[in-house]
Amino acid sequence: MAEVTYLEPTASVEELVSTLNRDGCAVVKNLASRTTIDAVKRDIEPYLARTPNAHGPFVGYSTKRTSGAFKKAPSSIGLAMDPLVLGGMDAILGPNCSRFQINLTQFISLQPGQRAQIFHRDDNMFGPHHKPFQYLINVVWAIDDFTEENGATVVAPGSHTWSEERMPEPHETCIAEMERGSALLFLGSFKHGAGANNSKRPRLGLVISYCLGWLRQYENQYLTMPPSIAKGLPDDFLRLLGYSIHEPNLGVYEGQDPLVVFSDECSDTMQARDYFSPELTARVEEYYASLENGDQSDITRAA
Repeated sequence: MAEVTYLEPTASVEELVSTLNRDGCAVVKNLASRTTIDAVKRDIEPYLARTPNAHGPFVGYSTKRTSGAFKKAPSSIGLAMDPLVLGGMDAILGPNCSRFQINLTQFISLQPGQRAQIFHRDDNMFGPHHKPFQYLINVVWAIDDFTEENGATVVAPGSHTWSEERMPEPHETCIAEMERGSALLFLGSFKHGAGANNSKRPRLGLVISYCLGWLRQYENQYLTMPPSIAKGLPDDFLRLLGYSIHEPNLGVYEGQDPLVVFSDECSDTMQARDYFSPELTARVEEYYASLENGDQSDITRAA
């Protein structure tokens, strides 16, 4: 039978990355304090109370889904910035982008009677599966205990290496049970699905998803966290939301790094500038230097 690998909260980034690359998923036990999880649950409960059940065979008819976690539950920002989680994102997503970003935040409250979800890959939102590297990584934070009875995530270790068509056999799956405050991480190419909630109580989790910085985010963070709400938050968190440049020059505002909207220097007539990597800047400067030395070759040589 398949098994989930459980890591201690003191695990190294290397241990986490090795497990994700091998299995496609990992549970880090008790990564957040109970105090933090209690605060997150208090923050979101008023919104959950007003959220209607979803409507669809995939999102569920007995499931509440509440997005915009950072606005509605500010205490969840610390979860998004967890050092072990960010270290894993940097190691796996980092080599294929100049920076990674938040893709989605969503509280998922599985109500009693909700049936099990179909197995799926989350990176299919970006097209067919056959990709040369990972496009996204999800983190499911257990706000309540995740048990087999209340619909803990069902996972298929190793499925990130499978073909798109292959679906897991029963012996290839297992249940990612975990205590509140623990986190299930899995690759975007990994097959999984929420279990059935056969208990008498809802089961609450928070999904925080990260993706390559040059992809369109699943959740529009600039509407969820516009400057009027995001102002005053730490720069490293704002950059993670997408208030940042992805080299070369993706995401500018008035020719500037979008963080300028939080400064007194922001105006509608600012100086445009390049946001190239040092290597690309050097190649362009090398080209112009060659012109001064009499080399008239085409500029595409610098591209």
